[in-house]
Amino acid sequence: MIVLFLVFPLVVHAQVNRSASQLAHENIQDYLKSKLFKDQPYYPESFGDLKPQKKDHSETAWIMEHKFQVAEKVDKGSVKPASMENHPYWFFFFLDKKMRVVKAESIQQ
Repeated sequence: MIVLFLVFPLVVHAQVNRSASQLAHENIQDYLKSKLFKDQPYYPESFGDLKPQKKDHSETAWIMEHKFQVAEKVDKGSVKPASMENHPYWFFFFLDKKMRVVKAESIQQ
């Protein structure tokens, strides 16, 4: 019984962190699909950890790294139709307390 009381808070805390990370993933994907890369196929590769961001007078509360690819049309100037090529991207996303994307910064690879 004592072990249960010791383990339960850890399990609850882990579940809350997992839920926050999942919400951040969903909001980042929505942001990419609706604002940055409209009407282009998006392929997520990896998400970093959700980390607290502490800065005075900033609406940013969290930061998350994300690597992904976006298929873009490539016109080679010939009679053939444009083909699609995947381009890799690496971004840091800054989120507010409600896990909404406030800003995104691209990192050069």
